[in-house]
Amino acid sequence: MLEGSLQQAAQALAYYAALVVIMRISGKRLAGQMQTLDLIILITLGVVLQTTALEEGTWNAVVFVLTVFGTHRALNWAVRRHAWVRRLVRGRPRALVRDGIVIDAALEHEGVSQEELLAGLRKLGYDAPQKVRLAVLEETGAITAIAR
Repeated sequence: MLEGSLQQAAQALAYYAALVVIMRISGKRLAGQMQTLDLIILITLGVVLQTTALEEGTWNAVVFVLTVFGTHRALNWAVRRHAWVRRLVRGRPRALVRDGIVIDAALEHEGVSQEELLAGLRKLGYDAPQKVRLAVLEETGAITAIAR
């Protein structure tokens, strides 16, 4: 039973690591500006990974859930305590607009379209990038802005 539990815990760790990698590869936009298709893909990937990582049986489900939950708590602790872990897991904030000029390379790198940027700025009360001194895609996926 112990060997089976250890194997299930290892599979749960691999599952969690795979989800973190998928989220990181998907970029900050997925976290902060999720669209319906993004959500469907994320759920589908999670279910497929979970199906392959979870062995049959109630005890295995308990070990899986406790391992994923514990790993998540530990990662959150590490993100709060260590800047390098936070950058690894969440990335860095990135300027999207500086002095009213849209930084196209930053949009491309973050996977944010011009329309998504404009929608994010409108949500903050700006009807044009020219009215923004600085707009940043934060590590959380939210867009913040400072007026010109």
